[in-house]
Amino acid sequence: MGDLLELPTDRLNTFDIMLSLLATYSDYIVGVFEKESGGEAPELGEIDDPPYFDKSYVFPRDYAWVTDENLDSTQHVIQAALEIVFADDLSEEEVQSKVESLIERAQEKGLDIDEQEVWDVIDDRTNEDEEPATYSWVHLNKFRKFELHERCFPWTTEDELRTEVDELPSPTPRPEWEEREGQ
Repeated sequence: MGDLLELPTDRLNTFDIMLSLLATYSDYIVGVFEKESGGEAPELGEIDDPPYFDKSYVFPRDYAWVTDENLDSTQHVIQAALEIVFADDLSEEEVQSKVESLIERAQEKGLDIDEQEVWDVIDDRTNEDEEPATYSWVHLNKFRKFELHERCFPWTTEDELRTEVDELPSPTPRPEWEEREGQ
């Protein structure tokens, strides 16, 4: 929305009008979230209900609704591990022990996860001193709603984001503009 020209009016809420027009006439609504302070909360609040929810997808960085029952992907384990690593009150030994325990619980659930892969991501993030994104409970609640409807695609690295976006589910039939581009 930041690329659009402002509507020439002082009497109406131009944000609401522009968001409604864009959302109504878009084939997809894709929200990419990197941190809580990005100012995207109003948009997230608009797309999580009809008429926009059915064509909306969210891609939150470092999001995981982590419970032992939800450790069903490498992504979830890495998200949980990052939360452990960046917890302020843990010693190095405690971090090591908790991450190893997390990986062990995931493996016991049948997840084929490589412990070194988890530590590689942790090392990359700690070397860059890049803490995991944090979100308010409002954001987390909205992301969980999208997750329960298989419309939430968490990511940690930009490569993961690109992969997730490439696999974006799409409406059927395909939009006309997509069909024309392939010809």
